[in-house]
Amino acid sequence: MTDQIMPPNAYELFARVQQAAANTPYKVVPTEKGFDVELDVADATWFGLFNKAGLKHAFIHHVSIPETGTYSVTDDARTVEWIAGTPRISYEASREIGRIKKVSFNRTYAFNEEGEFSKVVDFKFNSEEGRALIDSAATDLGYRQVRGSIEKVGLFIGLGTLVLLVLMGVVIGAVILLR
Repeated sequence: MTDQIMPPNAYELFARVQQAAANTPYKVVPTEKGFDVELDVADATWFGLFNKAGLKHAFIHHVSIPETGTYSVTDDARTVEWIAGTPRISYEASREIGRIKKVSFNRTYAFNEEGEFSKVVDFKFNSEEGRALIDSAATDLGYRQVRGSIEKVGLFIGLGTLVLLVLMGVVIGAVILLR
């Protein structure tokens, strides 16, 4: 089924997501912690459409199965560069990791092959499409979603910053009152 070692408790969800991704531009790839769901920008079936539409972002949804019946998803957004009509994932230009939602669209009007002014590109990208494949399969299996480690770190840093700002406000207020 897979060449890589995947946690034994990940196979059921992996198979369901792989089945849901059939005939879509997404591929499901096994990993040591679970599996990844990502746009297959190199697949000849889809890359012409992606190139024509000017796809600029590719998402990898890293799925981890910490214990049976639970899963976490970490989004990994990367910039896609098109060089001579061939996609190349750029790791240097831009990368975001965590819980990310992006929606973009490209509508281009120009003269078509018949010389008529019409819509020649109409493409919509929604980062939630890949995640929906995972969430739907997990719901069908009765899995419960938990926060991934990167989300937890982000929440901890955010809350810590908020606490520090409140403490600074109290200290500054006290200094002003004691003058």
